[in-house]
Parts: sequence; C-alpha cells; structure tokens
Amino acid sequence: MNRQFIYLPCAVFAAALAGCTQPPHKDIPLLTSEVDAIVGGHYGQSIYHEELAEEKREEANNVLNHWKNDHYWNIEEGQRAVDAARAASQHRFESEKALCNWLTAVHSPNHHMSEVAKHDAAYFKTGSDIPFRTDHHAIATLGQYLESHPDAFADVTAFTDTVGSEASNQDLANRRAATVTKLLVEKGAKPEQLRVKSVGEAEGPDNTPNQQHRVVMISTDHPPYQDCAGLK
Repeated sequence: MNRQFIYLPCAVFAAALAGCTQPPHKDIPLLTSEVDAIVGGHYGQSIYHEELAEEKREEANNVLNHWKNDHYWNIEEGQRAVDAARAASQHRFESEKALCNWLTAVHSPNHHMSEVAKHDAAYFKTGSDIPFRTDHHAIATLGQYLESHPDAFADVTAFTDTVGSEASNQDLANRRAATVTKLLVEKGAKPEQLRVKSVGEAEGPDNTPNQQHRVVMISTDHPPYQDCAGLK
C-alpha cells in the first residue's frame, strides 16, 4: 500500500482538529456598546435605576426579615442594610427623574403648539387711544387661554406712527397698551401674566401717518414644557 494515501487523510483530519480548537473571535467593543445601549437614553436610565433600586431593596429586606426572625446579626450587617435601603430610595428617585425627562421629550414638541398666536389686536386713529377696530375674538381667545393656562404669559406691545412729538407718542403708546390690557383682563387674563411694552414711535420718516404703526399687538408665550416640573 502506498503510504502517501494513509498520510494524506491524517493530515486533513489534523488540520480540521486544529481549526476546531481555534477559539472564536470575541468582539468585546461591539458587545460592550450593545449592552450599554440597553440603558441608553432617559427611558433606559429609568429602567436601569429601577432595577438597581429593586436589588438594593431586596438586600435591605433580607436583613429585615433576618432580624424579624430573631436570627444572629452583627453591626456591619445592620449598617449595610440601612445603606442598601437608602441607595434603593436614591435609585428610585433617579428612575423617576429619568422617566420624567423621557416624558418631557415625548410631549414637549406638541405642548401648547396649537395655542401659540400673534395678532394685531387693535388699530387706532392718529392721536387716539380708543381703538376704531378691535379683534375682539383674538382678545377673548387669548384672555380665556391665559385664564386656563396660569403658567402662560402674553406680550402686549403698543406702537404709534411718527405724527407728533416723540414724548407725546410714548405717552400715547402707554395709553393704547393699557386699553388692550384692560380688555384682556376682562376676558380672564391676570395682570401678572401680561408683559406690557410701549414702544412708542415705530421706525420711519418723521411726521408721517401710517395706519400699520398705530396698533397694539398681542402674542402668547409660555415657559418650556416639562413633565413632573415639581420633581427636583
């Protein structure tokens, strides 16, 4: 028998065995990133801290049950249990904060968006603080909105054209702003919700009548939305 036919299968078998004993590649960075992604973001952090809170609570409960059953215990065990209970409370608090941050991210893009408004509320004749044209619907809507949203604010901005002196126009703008402010309060707004700004003369050539500048504008504003705003 030719020996080369015996050696060849053996060589192939040995190579196969060598291949089988080769340890598989371990992609530690990839697996690490995938594991870290599990607790990524506000929602992941909420779950992560909730799990830690449950672990620490269980640790404290085990000692508590140990004591209730009058088993032997030592000082170190007791302190560890107290520390575990406190850690559980802290993790629960962190879980709630992360959950609130997640809810804020979900809700804030749509919060109040439909109520945001900017209107020319009233137009005036030259030198007058009594409007000859008033958008009563916009004023009523904004007044009711502020009444039902105590966290919201509104800007009341008054202008005049350049007819007359600058000082008299500043006083006129103040009176025009007061007129519209009074209407908003009558419709439900609180005075502290209204930020009044009397601009006075709008930009333009001196002593030039301009109906577009004899106006009081109103616009809504509100603080950034946050779920669980009382959670510190």
